[in-house]
Amino acid sequence: MRKSIATVSLSGSLPEKLAAIAAARFDGVEIFDNDLIASDLDPTEVASRCADLGLSIDLFQPLRDIEGLESAAFTQALRRLRHKFDVMGRLGTDIALACSNVRPDASADLDLVAEQLHAVGDLAAEYGVRIAYEALAWGRHINRVGESWEAVRRADHPNIVLAVDTFHVLSRGDDATALAGVPGSRIGFLQIADAPRLDMNVLSWSRHHRCFPGQGDLDVPGLVGAVVDAGYRGPLSLEVFSDVVRVADPRMNALDGMRSLLHLEEALRARRDAQAAPGPARAVVHLFDPPPVPDRVDAEFVEFAVGPEDHADEDPSTSVTALLAGLGFAHVATHATRAVQWWRNGEVNVCVTTQPVPGRPRPRPFVSALALRVAEVRDVATRADALLWPSVAYRRGPFTAALPGVDTPSGLHVFLSGPEGAEDDWRAGYPGTPEDHAHGDWLAIDHVGATVPAALYPAEQSFYRSVFGLVGGTESEFMQPSGRLQSRPFRSATGDLRVVLAVSDAADPSRVGQLAFACPDVAAVVTRGRAAGVAFLPIPANYYDDLQARFDLDDAFVAHLRAHDLMYDEDETGHLIHAYTQVLNGQFYVELLQREGRYAGFGAPNTHVRLAAQARL
Repeated sequence: MRKSIATVSLSGSLPEKLAAIAAARFDGVEIFDNDLIASDLDPTEVASRCADLGLSIDLFQPLRDIEGLESAAFTQALRRLRHKFDVMGRLGTDIALACSNVRPDASADLDLVAEQLHAVGDLAAEYGVRIAYEALAWGRHINRVGESWEAVRRADHPNIVLAVDTFHVLSRGDDATALAGVPGSRIGFLQIADAPRLDMNVLSWSRHHRCFPGQGDLDVPGLVGAVVDAGYRGPLSLEVFSDVVRVADPRMNALDGMRSLLHLEEALRARRDAQAAPGPARAVVHLFDPPPVPDRVDAEFVEFAVGPEDHADEDPSTSVTALLAGLGFAHVATHATRAVQWWRNGEVNVCVTTQPVPGRPRPRPFVSALALRVAEVRDVATRADALLWPSVAYRRGPFTAALPGVDTPSGLHVFLSGPEGAEDDWRAGYPGTPEDHAHGDWLAIDHVGATVPAALYPAEQSFYRSVFGLVGGTESEFMQPSGRLQSRPFRSATGDLRVVLAVSDAADPSRVGQLAFACPDVAAVVTRGRAAGVAFLPIPANYYDDLQARFDLDDAFVAHLRAHDLMYDEDETGHLIHAYTQVLNGQFYVELLQREGRYAGFGAPNTHVRLAAQARL
């Protein structure tokens, strides 16, 4: 389907917005009146610029407070509309968005509203334009789509049609059933926005927290699917305004919006296929159809970029390889053609490279890449490319295939590997047999934690959701000494991959800062690590006093936790024991954890203690 976006969804001047929209391959644009008013380009020049960029002007918006008015005010509204309709003629667009009245003195008389909308329709017909009428979620009397449809139905004018805005519908608690009985021929325009579930005033929610579809928690595919099923064939058009889009780079944001619409189309296709049933064939709608998300995604290895001076016999507080050795890893192989070492402890693999790493320069050592294991590498790489995510490829050697991968919005390189022994297995570049590479008893890379700037937080979530099908958990909020920290876990529906994304008030926070490894006995690892010089995070004594108040733990067990600076959490399914190394190079730290039973959390109640302890060092 055709794809459009409102200029209000991007930052910058109107020419900058139009250039970004065209570069992201949108078909059309909604011109936001305030953007036009503030521009040096007159409407005719805007129309010419759009034509040169290959963009149609799909909507002019918004017209406000045009119905439910006393007589004198309505006369003034018609005068204002004449001027705006003239602007539309110069823009070359024939449909405008009108929002339901928000004025305190607006009339609740639906017959008056319908009568005035009919009069507006007569005026619109003189100018050859239509009005798409929407219910603002905070409208004075008309604030639900069922009410706006009743007003349009009663107005009974071919130039007055219904506008459906997914945020306004879903934020009021309605769903696709609210459109039952509305013919697609009477839906004049569809605006699309998502949002996280928040318990707050709907006006503030709308203005500060909207996001692109798939980045929030609303059932956008269900509602859009109902509109398409009704027969709507206009553009899928994004209208998103939030604190994020006001500061985000317009080109990056436009690309993110296009990806979200492609992902939405894929969800619509999956929904259509799932609901396919015998009966009359529906009109064909061509929808985005990339390779599907992988059935299973597992963490394969993490990669550190280090300096040439990094050696295992150095100080574990400054050397990655010394830290790995102190934690029980062994250097099991060196790549045949690249300056990369493979370190291993059981099922946990770590690569250490001294080679140049694409991207912005950063002080070494830092976490430079994450490798994920999927069954079909080529399909996942093709999917990422179809969704317009930037690719990255490292060649492992002249006799092996490239290691394909994708860059996240924050700049992390995510590589793709096939299963062990497959043609595209990352181990192919390392000499030796599997027996040569065996070492240790650790269980898995449990999860990685990445902190990103607020402007990249929605896009980073969208990356893991759209490419790998990761499912988001509950968002948490913590206060740290340097400001607020929000985090949300994502995990594979069937695989072991877990990624915890956080957004921090701290300056320039883009990095993978947490590497969590699952161990059979955390206390034993801490004991061995301390003997090798590894510095662990000291936990205050008050924490253990509180622990005994929160849980029914015996004194000996709490003393054991205290002696090893271990932290503890439990739920009805099991418990967690975990410890942290001190932060290395201001960039990252290692979490060691031991899950017992079916505990699936991340020790969230301990986060504020960990943050405070890290800030003291």
